[in-house]
Amino acid sequence: MILTKSIDTVKLIVMLDVDGRAAPAGTANGDGSSAAAVGLRRRRCRAAPAWPTRRLLALATRYAGLVEPWAQASDLALLERRYELLDRTADFELWLIHWPTDGGLVLHDHGGSSGAFHVVSGALDETSTTRPGHALHQQRMVRSDGKSFGPDYVHSVANSEATVATSIHAYSPPLTSMNFYETSPAGLVLSRVETSWEGAP
Repeated sequence: MILTKSIDTVKLIVMLDVDGRAAPAGTANGDGSSAAAVGLRRRRCRAAPAWPTRRLLALATRYAGLVEPWAQASDLALLERRYELLDRTADFELWLIHWPTDGGLVLHDHGGSSGAFHVVSGALDETSTTRPGHALHQQRMVRSDGKSFGPDYVHSVANSEATVATSIHAYSPPLTSMNFYETSPAGLVLSRVETSWEGAP
């Protein structure tokens, strides 16, 4: 795990929601569990109402202070996108993602989940729209930038810089599927649906 503080501290933060009230405790997974184990927990967790997007952004922002950028955590060159599930409960899941130069994820949604992300280091280029296929919007996200979004949000994320970018991503309810899209003159066209996957957007 690439954390600057102990996992016990991280779990404590998760179990207290961002408004300071006790939140339901769920299964934590900060130990680098296998994708199969993660998938098992996905199937066993009951669906829960989505958290407000402001709570998701506050959660991602708080976790951003507990993780290290790739350059501080490893001496190795990063050649492909690297991700780690930091925690998952019945209400949310939280991912740490390192993005190599020219690494990214094409246009996708989050299967009906709301989400948020916070840039820990580096810069990310985001292209976004909503599922009905309105105009695409481009935005450069740099260190300390964050944003939240609802269940109809569609975006792509890429790192075009020479340095590795690191970000924290939060989703509620926990992800169960992702839809990937291509663009056409008529709007977005669904290209594939993934319901069993190892990555995180």
